[in-house]
Amino acid sequence: MRKKTFPNFRNYFAFLTLCLFLLSFALTFAYAQGFSDKVKEFTLSNGMRFFVYERSQIPTFAGMIMVKVGSVDERKGETGLAHFFEHMAFKGTPIIGTRDYAEEKLILNEMDRIGDELAAEYMKGREADEAKIKAFKDKLKQLQEEHRKYVVKDEIDRIYSENGGEFLNASTGPDSTQYFVMLPSNRLELWFLIESERFKNLVFREFYSERDVVAEERRMSRDNTPDGFLREEFNNMAFVLHPYRHTVVGYMEDIQSYTKDKALIFYKTFYIPNNMVTALVGNVKLEEVKGLAEKYFGDIPEGKEPPRQVFIEPQQRGERRVTVRFDAEPILMIGYHMPAPSDKDNLTLGLISMILSRGSSSRLYRDLVTNRRIAISVSAAANVPGSRYASLFQIYGRPQYPHTPEELETAIYEHLDRMKEESVKPEELEKVINMAEAALYRSIGFADNVFLAMRLLRNVILFDDVDADFKRVEALKKITPEEIMAAAKKYFTESNRTVGILLRKEKGGEK
Repeated sequence: MRKKTFPNFRNYFAFLTLCLFLLSFALTFAYAQGFSDKVKEFTLSNGMRFFVYERSQIPTFAGMIMVKVGSVDERKGETGLAHFFEHMAFKGTPIIGTRDYAEEKLILNEMDRIGDELAAEYMKGREADEAKIKAFKDKLKQLQEEHRKYVVKDEIDRIYSENGGEFLNASTGPDSTQYFVMLPSNRLELWFLIESERFKNLVFREFYSERDVVAEERRMSRDNTPDGFLREEFNNMAFVLHPYRHTVVGYMEDIQSYTKDKALIFYKTFYIPNNMVTALVGNVKLEEVKGLAEKYFGDIPEGKEPPRQVFIEPQQRGERRVTVRFDAEPILMIGYHMPAPSDKDNLTLGLISMILSRGSSSRLYRDLVTNRRIAISVSAAANVPGSRYASLFQIYGRPQYPHTPEELETAIYEHLDRMKEESVKPEELEKVINMAEAALYRSIGFADNVFLAMRLLRNVILFDDVDADFKRVEALKKITPEEIMAAAKKYFTESNRTVGILLRKEKGGEK
């Protein structure tokens, strides 16, 4: 059975960082000339794009559909819907996941009526009638119990599992949502059948119980973990306007007010063929994939191009700081606004992040963790939390007792100032570029078809170019020490800085 977590990978931030790092920098001998001579592309008349990478080493394939929708596309009051819809996409169709859809639909309609009334009352805020809210929740609970007799739980999971499927999962991030599975090659048509049906004829089954599941994920991933707790407050401080400010799981107030109508509008807006890209990687044949793609996805109507929110983040004009209290060891986050990947400085800042913290011999790790023992851990990363738009250069650290977050902060600034004043030596540049080129050799599952599908589709979603990572690593080699110094001076300024600190709660309560 699929292990459902938020946002489907237990450490999504680490996974995303790895993907972005490899996407931006990784190069390996197997793809020395890029993907374009190995990957074949075709587009259906409705705009849905397919990328086929024939690899016949083993009789399996990975199928992945990536939708260009993430938390960055959500409107105010509807945060978390991209992630919530990912949950819904596993609930089945009028045929899959039900024992009697005609009877089930009657209960679903009544649940929607009660759910709308509950959401409307909840949205009254302090004026809400708690007695009415309780009555609506009790009624929903009763209907959910009646509804269960019609539901076949996790039938998509079961079908795939019984046909040799592995690694069935999905994930939602700020920039995209992806669905994937590995199957034996002789189950290619099954993949097309299941995936097309769940996007053409999806039933929003178990909507309200799943809303409660997401609310609990929110508590576990944000409210009840020190990293999540600080990160949410930090992003809300760093971004004034841009939707990168809210987390993928969304705000609790929005989650509790989801309605079926809101979810359907979101689904119809973004889950359209011209906003979806697909990769089939493994022991498959292009012509067979073409035929099945037309058969199963060709009848989905092309949709109107989804609206993309145009939020230009106002220039930061002064340092912003936030301090939170939690029953945990201290954490430090420092962020600087940086440009989008289309700007050359984006690549330069990515290189700086590697110089600072990639590996045990990097500047921050060697000095602050190994030598001076100010920190337990410290890392730097570009494009946090997302890469479709201008984002943050972020440094994350945990001070080592008895050192304080303020001591660690001061020590980090010393290194950033050094980047501004001292030219990086050629041998140091060569080292980090070699590390970038070798990254895929060491990364877990580098030859895994799912990983390759993810790489391909992120290249397409972010850059509309399957060879984007190859081209970026070539550009990386051309960055000069002078350009590194110029970028450090331009972006690592006090007025462009946001600082977040988590401190342990004092005994007897917060002070």
